[in-house]
Amino acid sequence: MAGRSRFSVLQHVSDLRAALKKILLISLILLLIVGGTAGTAGYYFYKRVVAGVPSVDFLRHYVPFTTSHIYDRNGQRIGSFYKERREYVPLGKMPPLVVHSILAVEDAHFYQHGALAYGSIIRAAISDALAGYLREGASTITQQLARNIFLTHRKTFIRKLREAILSYRIEKVLTKDEILELYLNQIYFGEGAYGVSAAARTYFGKSLSDLTIPEMAMIAGMIRSPIEFSPFLHPEASKRRQLVVLDRMAQVRYITLEEKKKAYAAPLELVPPLHSASPSAYFLEYVRQKLEREMPAKKLFGGGLRIFTTLDLRIQLQAVHALRKGLRAIDRRQGFRGPIRVLRGKPLVSVLRETRPAAEAAMLEDLTGTRSEVTILRVGPKYAWFSLDKHLGRIAVERAQWAKTVLSGPKVNRDRKVLNPLSLPKILRPGDVVMAHILALTKEKSGWLLEGSLDQVPLVQGAVVALDPKTGGILAMVGGYSFKRSKFNRAVQALRQPGSVFKVIDYGAALEKGFAPGSILNDSPLVFFDRIHHRVWRPKDFERNFLGPVPMRKALAESINLATIRLVRKVGVGSVIDFARRLGITTPLPHDLTLALGSATVRPIEITGAYSVIANEGIREPLHAVDRVFDYHKTTIFRFVPEPRPVYDPAYSYLMTSMMQSVIREGTGRDALSLGVLLAGKTGTTNNFRDAWFIGFSPSLVVGVYVGMDDHRSMGHGEFGAKAALPIWMDVMKGSLPYFPPNQTFRIPDDIVDVRIDPDTGLRVPLTARKFVVEEYKKGEEPLTEAATGTPLPDAGLYNLTGAP
Repeated sequence: MAGRSRFSVLQHVSDLRAALKKILLISLILLLIVGGTAGTAGYYFYKRVVAGVPSVDFLRHYVPFTTSHIYDRNGQRIGSFYKERREYVPLGKMPPLVVHSILAVEDAHFYQHGALAYGSIIRAAISDALAGYLREGASTITQQLARNIFLTHRKTFIRKLREAILSYRIEKVLTKDEILELYLNQIYFGEGAYGVSAAARTYFGKSLSDLTIPEMAMIAGMIRSPIEFSPFLHPEASKRRQLVVLDRMAQVRYITLEEKKKAYAAPLELVPPLHSASPSAYFLEYVRQKLEREMPAKKLFGGGLRIFTTLDLRIQLQAVHALRKGLRAIDRRQGFRGPIRVLRGKPLVSVLRETRPAAEAAMLEDLTGTRSEVTILRVGPKYAWFSLDKHLGRIAVERAQWAKTVLSGPKVNRDRKVLNPLSLPKILRPGDVVMAHILALTKEKSGWLLEGSLDQVPLVQGAVVALDPKTGGILAMVGGYSFKRSKFNRAVQALRQPGSVFKVIDYGAALEKGFAPGSILNDSPLVFFDRIHHRVWRPKDFERNFLGPVPMRKALAESINLATIRLVRKVGVGSVIDFARRLGITTPLPHDLTLALGSATVRPIEITGAYSVIANEGIREPLHAVDRVFDYHKTTIFRFVPEPRPVYDPAYSYLMTSMMQSVIREGTGRDALSLGVLLAGKTGTTNNFRDAWFIGFSPSLVVGVYVGMDDHRSMGHGEFGAKAALPIWMDVMKGSLPYFPPNQTFRIPDDIVDVRIDPDTGLRVPLTARKFVVEEYKKGEEPLTEAATGTPLPDAGLYNLTGAP
């Protein structure tokens, strides 16, 4: 029994060993399978994570997209080109407190830990586990930099792993200072501002060195959420976040507790967001288009370029103000077009209920001087009461007198009605939305009121171009009333008939053909018949009277059409076209006598450039807007190279200038004598008052002004160049000439001589003659003492003139 029992125990032990071996074998196999599977899965997961991690080697030379700045010729900043608005500032040039404020709230131990802060990771992991989702971050500055340059802001586990790998790699490539410098210039602060320098400009209008402690704390607080903590959008949340930053700065002893209290109590003076277009907007767009032909857009909008232009911001501001003032004056002469739109029912009741006088004048100060849409609330015989941003205002009848002319349709000459005297209830009704110019504030018993005048946005448009005749540089360019309302740049894109401003080219060509300012022209009726098309052309002057024999100087000064046509017939249309091309006119020109009166279409910048050749003694300088461009490293990558070309005799240039001085001294531009300095220029008006011009110059400044309706409608009867364009030109010159040396005069070439002539015949008279005028001539081309014989040219047909190129 004992033996059998012992055998049974041994058998059980043997079976147990066999079972254990089988279990171990199966466990080992399962372990190998699970381990292999896990390893394979882990490998592929690792590959997936690593595959999305880019190389960081380029960071050694990386500079983020940096704003390119544009400057005028005096070094004044006039605008910027950017994909991301950023000013790159080296770490060593940043105020220490700016850096400390951000370190305090974002990564106080940045210089002590490596790529990751493990204590923060554990704290965030516990918080996320309790929340059940990725709620709290534990990112170091290195991780934030990796995320901003390489990754997205979407909170996922894979992104966090990639962020960690990138952070380790970045810390191997860059030093801590280099990482921090990149971070401070890369991070987004809202309102389109990237980097601390752009944030300082955007929110406070300051450079980094001028920021105060409360301003630094406000900026540092926006990094976590630029929208949630924006002082523009959420001022209360922004103030709370500022306190968090100040607390952290005090805890790490960057500031004292006393400094913290003072900083939190200090008021913040924010710069309001800029939504209005730059006064140089048309010019900046012109520069952008030019430079995009010279370099890639990536470099232009993100290369941190310094672009120095020919613009003079002082003259530009004069041009903008003058054009707007002039267009408003023309528009008011046309008449009041009525409300922009009308509010009725609940919207009007809501405005009535919410509008009230302001309790303090300070609430209205930002509105003073603006031109804004207002809603008329009630209208009486003396005042029309309006609402602007829920503030109450009024328009006195005296400040709406221009609106006594009312337009009921698009045709100015036909659809106008005059109310005499003006009655406010006849032009305005409650609910009308109109423009008002806010002029002042008035204190009443109920509070402060806005005082305004009735206004409207002009339909008439125009352009101003100012040039430096010595260099061809564009000193000012205004392409319309408002760039925000119309991007069409009329200074360079509009094709308009020049009218009589083209006569300067007619008369300039005539000087090369032996004519002189004292030459006698014939102002008498002309009729042309086109045998091919069976059409008759009867050119006439506005005055509709005929002077007969008239000196060429007077013909230009008084802009006499018939004398000019006869002159061009003798000179030849081909000669006029050739001269126009030499002056820089590139648009098609008709090969017929209508060209004499400016029937072609030209660009304002080109016709103004043609005048600049005459102002520059016959030397044509290429028109240009950019002088030089420097890249981020201050290396010159573009420089304008002058290419002056003599295209006209200096003596003839002076004679043309002298005749254009007569336009102002005694001709159609005589209103400009009020400037107190004798300049040179020419008026221009086209049929039915569709276009009005004045182009004129001093020795150092050429200014061209054009006005007209975009759809070529009439501006209204009587809108001559002298009435519509000349006042704008005068305002530009009056405001701009003080920026140039005083008492400048036009240089008289050595081959110009004074000759006594008979004003009726243009012939030279002896010194004993009692009837004479002194006229200027080029030496060797003085008139004879008796008439020269010759055969007059027969009248030619209007079209298909022979000899035209």
